[in-house]
Amino acid sequence: MNAPERHEMFTLPEGARKIDISKDAKMANCVKFSIQREDHTVANILRYKLLQNPQVLFAAYRMPHPLEHHVELKVQTTSRTTPVDVMKEAIELLMQDYGNIRSAFDNELFRVEASGGDGSMRATRIGAGYGGFGALDPTTAEFGVAGGMGGRGDRSDDVDIDF
Repeated sequence: MNAPERHEMFTLPEGARKIDISKDAKMANCVKFSIQREDHTVANILRYKLLQNPQVLFAAYRMPHPLEHHVELKVQTTSRTTPVDVMKEAIELLMQDYGNIRSAFDNELFRVEASGGDGSMRATRIGAGYGGFGALDPTTAEFGVAGGMGGRGDRSDDVDIDF
């Protein structure tokens, strides 16, 4: 079979760099970022955030081949800044945005848990402190059958969560 092993989609080989940066000889103030072990999800979000910056003249990505797990993101900026600087800024802004989403989710989950909810959703805390979504205990009946992610017992991939 031609398809690579599934773990190769996510695991960075030993000694490999996550991001390689190369200048574009044909375009002024332009850089190509080759990002290993990523796909359309990360590349499209980065492209979107980069294009929101007024200093970015061009931002696009491509996946060279569907069986190769890397993307190439090309960024051109004005002479006032560099593509590397706007990429760092875009990543920091995305981390902030998704941190805010995570906080809002955790706050809402805590609010529902504290109010007792309607009984259809009950978060189980692990340890003394509240740890957000990562603190949900998948061994409770909340996730279907007590003792694991068994769902209703008819299928092993069935998860029974009511929101």
